[in-house]
Amino acid sequence: MAPFDKCPVCGGEIIEKEVEKILRGGNLIEIVKAQAEVCLRCGERLYAPDVVNRFKKIRSKLKKETTTNASNTARARLLTKLDYEIWFLDFLEKRYEMVRGKDAPSVIGIKNGEKGSNIRVSCNILPSLKDHFAIDGATTLLNANMPFTFIASFKTLDMIFEWIFEENSIKVPRQFTEKKKLLKNNSSLQLPTLFKNQPYLYDYSKALFCQLLPYRNEVVHRDNFSVAGETLTISDSETGNCLILSSEQVECLVRFVRVLVRALVGEVVIGNYKNKILHYYLDVLAPVHELEAFNQQVPRFVHVDLTVPRQGPSFPADMKDVREKIKLSYSAQEVVFDLTVLAMEGENLIAKWYFAPEEVPDLDVMTFYEESHKAHRVALDESQTTKA
Repeated sequence: MAPFDKCPVCGGEIIEKEVEKILRGGNLIEIVKAQAEVCLRCGERLYAPDVVNRFKKIRSKLKKETTTNASNTARARLLTKLDYEIWFLDFLEKRYEMVRGKDAPSVIGIKNGEKGSNIRVSCNILPSLKDHFAIDGATTLLNANMPFTFIASFKTLDMIFEWIFEENSIKVPRQFTEKKKLLKNNSSLQLPTLFKNQPYLYDYSKALFCQLLPYRNEVVHRDNFSVAGETLTISDSETGNCLILSSEQVECLVRFVRVLVRALVGEVVIGNYKNKILHYYLDVLAPVHELEAFNQQVPRFVHVDLTVPRQGPSFPADMKDVREKIKLSYSAQEVVFDLTVLAMEGENLIAKWYFAPEEVPDLDVMTFYEESHKAHRVALDESQTTKA
């Protein structure tokens, strides 16, 4: 890549670094890493021609997968294979959200140069007092069904690996132990893009499958389990070992598997925030998979609306101030945020940009121009051309 001396947008200093780029094609998304020249002033990214061509090929591939006959695509085959399991896991997630309570993401409104910030919560879905008995009943039911929930999660992992075997034209063994041998001994499997980009997901999923397998048989074939309060205990009749799972661990197993399926079929992107959430789930499940823990606390997700008034030809954004205000507002919790930048001239909204959590520039000060950051530009309708 022929380096620029200065940023062609704002004239700022540029450096070469590895960045993450979200590529969209049709209704599919992929995150790729690439080298770029990044402006330290406005955050503009400049890519070499070969990198741009690589992006085009990936977008074209994603569009092709979107428009190809669904019955002939690998993702469609996985969706068909997991039709019931996806429905059931979705049902379980909704029950957990009802029982635990679910907070909608906070929205922090910040105006560049002003002290303080305006924090608002879009909605707060928490069980009310009148729902107390219904919630207690739902909790009891979820705990009583932990063996069934455990089996549904394991079966989903099993069918994901069956799908990988099938896509590699490998005959799927009927015996679970043979599947386990295949996974442990076959290092030449062609893996889906998700597992290539995020190898830990494959390693930890495989470990969960192998570690849970003996206990799956005890639940399905021998009824060798018990539920007491919020604890599921399963005994291995061959080794005498016991698997003891708390209701939180069973819930994290459900949530981990469901995110995994969503990502494999292209419904969600595993970026910075989702990775942290998955790391947290896997930390809760560390006694089960017995792999290294990530030491990840559950992060909070926040939407940030940043208003930047015009100063001459540009709209400077104090990103250091944004991060300090977020830290001050949530001092006891790790926060991941996305960013909407609103460029204002007096009462008029001139331009709007959106940055996903993976794309928020790591800069202290960022300068926007009306025609900069086209990849992040959000079209304005007539109702948005005046102050919101």
